[in-house]
Amino acid sequence: MIELPLKVRRVCVSCVLAFGMTAVAGCSNSAVYNGAAYSFDASQTDRERVIEVVRDVLSEYRFVIDRVDARRGVVTTEFKSTQGIVSPWDGEQGSLREETADFVNQHERSVRVEIDDSGEVIVMVVVQRIHQLGRRIETEAISRSSRATIIGTDGNREPARQVTPIGIDGQLAQRIGERIDQRLSTIAGQ
Repeated sequence: MIELPLKVRRVCVSCVLAFGMTAVAGCSNSAVYNGAAYSFDASQTDRERVIEVVRDVLSEYRFVIDRVDARRGVVTTEFKSTQGIVSPWDGEQGSLREETADFVNQHERSVRVEIDDSGEVIVMVVVQRIHQLGRRIETEAISRSSRATIIGTDGNREPARQVTPIGIDGQLAQRIGERIDQRLSTIAGQ
């Protein structure tokens, strides 16, 4: 058996403990996404300009615009998935706990921005968890894993993917809202 130096052993033990703690934190993340929507006043700017800035900011965050209803003042995005810690280029997570939760579980986020008639802008980010049903992991070789077909009580196949909303990401809503407000202030100052 190879004897490792004491410093190397301590680093290895620390890494194993850190990974174990993040895995446990990722599994118990029911209170990670318990934020609220973020709102600010943009009554000094016309609605078309606000929608233009909202689209630009959401594109900077790499969200794909799903729907723009300029008459009602609503902009929504498609759900975007991230991989947490292993995708540092995504700026959706605001804490290590969120990074871990997104790494351990498959989460997706969607942004909805509403501009009401008084000029108040409301930013809300919904987080949902994806469940892959019927997956059978082979313990000896992961390449031999397979999928089971789940038949419901009515005799029809059940969908292999189920979605569960798990909360509101208030931190991301605040960062997006502040960025939109900052952009609008910069435009108004010119």
